[in-house]
Amino acid sequence: MSTSIVAQRYANAFFACVKGQGQLEEVYRALGRLGVELSKQPALAEFFKHPGISRRDKKVFIDHQLAEYGIWVQRLLHYLVDEGRAEALPGIIQWFGKRYRDESGIAEVELTTAIDLDESVLERLLHVLENKLARHVVAKTIVDPEIIGGLVIRHEGMVYDGSVRTMLQQVNRCLGGGIGL
Repeated sequence: MSTSIVAQRYANAFFACVKGQGQLEEVYRALGRLGVELSKQPALAEFFKHPGISRRDKKVFIDHQLAEYGIWVQRLLHYLVDEGRAEALPGIIQWFGKRYRDESGIAEVELTTAIDLDESVLERLLHVLENKLARHVVAKTIVDPEIIGGLVIRHEGMVYDGSVRTMLQQVNRCLGGGIGL
């Protein structure tokens, strides 16, 4: 069974358990922080997977070094160590977050613009996106002068490219490469 399927199943089971205990928000935030830590320190993820480190030592580490993430995250980590499924942790964090956002009506989007957007323009854009998606939108903004102008929106694997760079490339293709870009 692929790691992604395993991660999704574990995340769904953990989500149901935490939801039943009324701890979704707290666990969502804690898993988000842990996910950031795992990406910053790949050695931490490797520690959990390392076959030369005993389960007991891993659990002691979880209890003493990862207490800041709360009892629910510690329980999850203990369970993954016991089951030998620590390699699924990043995927579990990802699936748990997706499930939380789906249930909470939150859409995450990435907005790429050529320049920083004025706060009022950003608010209007987010309002339009919220109406289109029928969800609360949380946006990560990126400034990339290479797109020249316009906007690129990424949401759930889809890309909506309204950048000037892409429009010029399309014109160039239509003209058979007659203009140099």
